[in-house]
Parts: sequence; structure tokens; C-alpha cells
Amino acid sequence: MELMSSSTLWKRIWKHKLFYLFMLPGIIWFFLFSYVPLYGIQVAFRDYTFVGGFTGSPWAGLKYFKQFFDYYQSTDIIRNTIIISLMKLIIGFPMPIILAILLNEIRNLKFKKTVQTLSYLPYFISWIVVVTLMQRLFATYGGPVNDLLSSMGVEPIQFLYNTSWFYEVIIGSDVWKNIGWNSIIYMAAIAGIDQQLYEAAKIDGAGRFRLIWHVTLPGIRNVAVILFILATGSLMSAGFEQLLLLNGPSTAAIGSVLDVHVITQGIQQGRLSYAAAVGLFQSLIALVLIVTVNRIARKVSDVSLF
Repeated sequence: MELMSSSTLWKRIWKHKLFYLFMLPGIIWFFLFSYVPLYGIQVAFRDYTFVGGFTGSPWAGLKYFKQFFDYYQSTDIIRNTIIISLMKLIIGFPMPIILAILLNEIRNLKFKKTVQTLSYLPYFISWIVVVTLMQRLFATYGGPVNDLLSSMGVEPIQFLYNTSWFYEVIIGSDVWKNIGWNSIIYMAAIAGIDQQLYEAAKIDGAGRFRLIWHVTLPGIRNVAVILFILATGSLMSAGFEQLLLLNGPSTAAIGSVLDVHVITQGIQQGRLSYAAAVGLFQSLIALVLIVTVNRIARKVSDVSLF
């Protein structure tokens, strides 16, 4: 039976050989950059040195994991990472869905294309440029935003590097930068909905809101569930570049996160084993989250990754 199954599999592969040939570069890339580097996981369990390498460096066991959990700010760093990531997920996840639905409702194609293009552009701008623009716009003195507030009789507000506005700045800039790009897959899902469903609903007297509620949202539900499952894997990764640039000494108490800690306390100080241990801890938590949420999604909605 196994021989027959194997033979059938190879026949199917040969039948669709051109498709597999097109897939080959992607498979090779994925193997080289996703699976081969897994060999380096052992760095987290060794006293790694460049001279000793992967195999010559002595084993350290869980030494560097213990160092991280014994670090006096480790609890605060984990808490900050979870809080910021949760806020990004809760606020940022629905936004692309809303944008995709709104764009789908626009009938003026020229205006629709313009809005789409403008919403995609921020994704291709690096965080360095984004933060520089924010520093210009939100400068306490001389910034356009505070100049406008001053003209209305409002005292200048220090938006950046201020604990009172830190979360608003972080979440707002993240949504602005990614909302357009993340909406693409939802727009593709909406485009794949059978138009006869809309026509049938219109015949039954459904207005725009009811069309969205009873046709559009159910039509993209499976896609949204899959993307939500994947998004939960980033709950231990709040975003390196953004937090590195927008966090300062005055906001360190609520802005220090794992991604930045790995670089500042690990790689920059040459503590590669420590950095690898913290990174592996993040990955393991992400794996547990994805598996857990995937299982819940499968029971609740019959939609899952695996």
C-alpha cells in the first residue's frame, strides 16, 4: 500500500512538474534561510566564541536563560513587550479589514486607486525616515502640529519621548505604516466573493451595511482567522526598529522590549549566547501561542493552519 501511495505521489509530481519547477527557487530559499540556520540554535546552550565555533565552544546548559530571568529588568521587559504587542494586535489587526471594506465600497475607481496607493506607500518607508518625519511634525516648538494647537490657544504638547503619549505614538505610527499593505490580502479575499451573493442580498432588500455584515465579513472570515493565528505569534516581538528609535531614557520604564534588549545587552556587547537564548525564548513562546490559538480556532470556527 505504501509503495502504491509513493508511486501515486511521484506520478502527480511528474504530472505537474512545471509548477514544482516554479516552486523550486522558493523552496531552496526557504530551506537555506529558515531551516539551515536552525543549526545555530545550539549557541544558546554554549559559551560561544568565534574561535571555538558551533562545535568547539563548551556547553553551558541553561546558563544564559538563567542570566536573562535573573536580570533585574527582565520582568518589566517581558511585560512591556506583551502590552505593546497586545495593543498592536487589538487595535492594528482590525484596521486593514476596515480599510479593505471601505475601499471595496468606493465606486469612483480613480479615487479608489489614489487612496490605495497612498495607503501602501508608508510601508516602503523605513522607520528611520518615519521617525524623522514624526520628530519634525510633533516637535514641541516649531512643529506644525504644535503650531496648530498654539493657534487654537492650546499649550504645546511633547508627544515624543513622553510617557503620557508613548503608547499612542507607538500604536498610531505602526497602524499608519502597515494598514495599507496589510489590507491587500483582505481586498483579494473580498474580490473572490461570489457576486451572486451580493445580488441575491440586494434582491432581499439588503442595504450597504447589511451587505457588509452578511456577505463581505463572512466571505473573508477564514482569511481573517488564519492571519489572526499568525499574528499571535508576534506577541513576544513588539518591533525592533520602531522601539529602538521612539524609546528614550524618559520612556524606558514602559518602552524597553525584548527585541531591543537582545541587541543592546546581547549582540552589541558581544554576548552572542545570551542574545541567542533570549531570541530562542521568544520563538518558543511564539510557537506555543500559535499552536494554542490554532487549536482554539479549529474548535470555534473549524478554520486552522494545521
